[in-house]
Amino acid sequence: MTAPTIPIELQERILDHLRGDLSTLKSCSFVCQAWTPNTRSHLFRRFKALYDSSVADQDDPTFHKCGKYVDQVLHLAEYIREVEIQAGPGVLLEDGISESNALCTLLDRTHSLQRVSLSTFRGGFSTMRAWKNISSNFRVSLSAALQRSLWSLTHILLDGFSFAVSDLRLIRGMRRLEYVGLERMGAEFDGDEMSPIPTFDDEPQSGSLRTLTLYFNFSDPGNGPLVAGVLDVLHSVQVSHITSLRLGGVVSLSVFEALPPPWLSRVTHLGLELTNLNPTRSSSPLAEAFIARVPTFRALHTLELSLNVYPSAVPHDISALEIFMTKLLPTNQLLSIVTTVAAHGPPVYLDAVHRHYNFCRTRANVVKIQWEDGKLGTLESAFPRLFADGTMQIGKFRHAKWIPW
Repeated sequence: MTAPTIPIELQERILDHLRGDLSTLKSCSFVCQAWTPNTRSHLFRRFKALYDSSVADQDDPTFHKCGKYVDQVLHLAEYIREVEIQAGPGVLLEDGISESNALCTLLDRTHSLQRVSLSTFRGGFSTMRAWKNISSNFRVSLSAALQRSLWSLTHILLDGFSFAVSDLRLIRGMRRLEYVGLERMGAEFDGDEMSPIPTFDDEPQSGSLRTLTLYFNFSDPGNGPLVAGVLDVLHSVQVSHITSLRLGGVVSLSVFEALPPPWLSRVTHLGLELTNLNPTRSSSPLAEAFIARVPTFRALHTLELSLNVYPSAVPHDISALEIFMTKLLPTNQLLSIVTTVAAHGPPVYLDAVHRHYNFCRTRANVVKIQWEDGKLGTLESAFPRLFADGTMQIGKFRHAKWIPW
């Protein structure tokens, strides 16, 4: 009698449960030749090239190590499905170091990518780079890799670049996009470049986009064509609806008015960063004229607010924020409201935060307050009950993740 065998399809399903357990996957890869492709698809699924912020010069040893690593695993590039590149100053520029060539070589071997994240950093903070100044070889390789992944790419994040409207064709035609993040962006275009005028059909589209993150100065008139270009590109990927919308930088009416009402009517998760809380300024989202034109998100159940508080610019009584939220929110009870407060200066806003918390409790089942770089000694004595039950936290955002101290 021959020994019973398990079909290879079932063996692969079993191996799939080991994803994340690198040591076991490495051992399994040497068991037999039939297991090698499946284990490699997990071991080499993600490629990360991270800029070391502790190194100030452009000859970043992290990227030199990256080049050596690429040479070693180039024959395994076909297994890569996720690419994350955090580039330091000068790394990807046209006249930058040659390490970007290693990244090009790797990208040229990839196909069927699912997630791509590209950002620029200096000293731990995102810096702005004009896309036209990025190495032409790198732009060509990245564009070709994305085109080979039109039917597989689900997540794309571009952080810290200034784009021309024509540059946004980078993400045209992608039918499976679920997340688009365009963060810390700027506009970079010639004077004769015209902004496309997006057209929206009444017929529902067949796209899969769920999360849209836009972070740049929307109030700058020069960014108007860029906003229109973003919407035109999103229409080309056939957005059915957006459930998660995050807006940062300076939130202005141009964004709310540019996004099609059918998109806004389906948003369930909304994130807003409000940097100008002075209602006496016409550009403030808390100004009376602004609030009158703010849409109501009727499907909303989760709201994330980020408040940047400057004592010199914002009155202690932020009651205008309550009027803004009343117009913004539906009449039904929300599941949760999370407010992150970045206060600059003495803790003069404690009474206002108390009031804000009590107001939010009337609008949501769960309310949390997060303080960025807050002073525990001052805040814990002012909010003893909230700290005791975990409602209030002190921490910091690191790569878009909240880390309590």
